[in-house]
Amino acid sequence: MEIVTPPPQGNVEPRGSTDGRSLRRERNRDAVIVALLDLIRAGSSDPSTSEIADQAGVSHRSVFRYFDDLDDLVRAAIEYEIAQVIPMAVLHKIGQGPVADRVETLLDSLLRIYNYTFPVGRVARARSLAIPAIDDGLTSIAKMYRGQVKTHFATELSALEPPHDAELLDAMQVLVSFESFDVLRRRFARTDDEIRVVWRSALLTLLHP
Repeated sequence: MEIVTPPPQGNVEPRGSTDGRSLRRERNRDAVIVALLDLIRAGSSDPSTSEIADQAGVSHRSVFRYFDDLDDLVRAAIEYEIAQVIPMAVLHKIGQGPVADRVETLLDSLLRIYNYTFPVGRVARARSLAIPAIDDGLTSIAKMYRGQVKTHFATELSALEPPHDAELLDAMQVLVSFESFDVLRRRFARTDDEIRVVWRSALLTLLHP
């Protein structure tokens, strides 16, 4: 007996069609995220929906097919940026060498990351007050760096009794924070080399009082 397969009913589509549509949706969603980040890096801290859509090459109405609202888009974009930055934030040769070399290793890493993320980082910090997910992401990065700095300068920190070891760690982290970089770069117009000199001197003073 020949078995006849009934035709699809209703709006059922072939699997290939569904997969293709999902792939296109993901591609367009990523394009919108990258468009927002590119606009921010180009100097537009609060681009409009139409600017984002034009940059991404999608229709203006389609932006909100992928995101609930602009806050949702900003959250997704910052999370995307954080995911790109985390591998860059890993300190190489952690804890190795004399203290002066370890300071330079830390400063190399921080200056590279802060320059790469500067425009987006400023927007992230401004929007973190209203979007908890962004605040959580920034806190995670700060904690990750704190753990690395603690390991990187374990010799110097272990020479101190509690709570002085934690106080030194706090002071070092605040000294070379993104906020410190922002003040030196924007308010005082310092170059990378000038920022490095300030941070190097202050870190070595803290580590060898």
